[in-house]
Amino acid sequence: MQPGEYEFNVGAAEIMEILAGELDVQLPGDSGWKPVKGGESFNVPANSPFRMQVKTLSDYCCSLAKQEYLPFR
Repeated sequence: MQPGEYEFNVGAAEIMEILAGELDVQLPGDSGWKPVKGGESFNVPANSPFRMQVKTLSDYCCSLAKQEYLPFR
């Protein structure tokens, strides 16, 4: 992810693992920013927006916290 400010809206709950880099995150209900760096992670609740201020070039892995599969019909 390139340095800059971003806002995302998620449907399912997510786990954001920061693999490298530095950023600040503002989660729903938080008025302030939390610093996050490579090797750390944060959880995003379902059906909510969150903001990130990416300070340095950053790599991340975003995973669904819960995944449901529908049966074939």
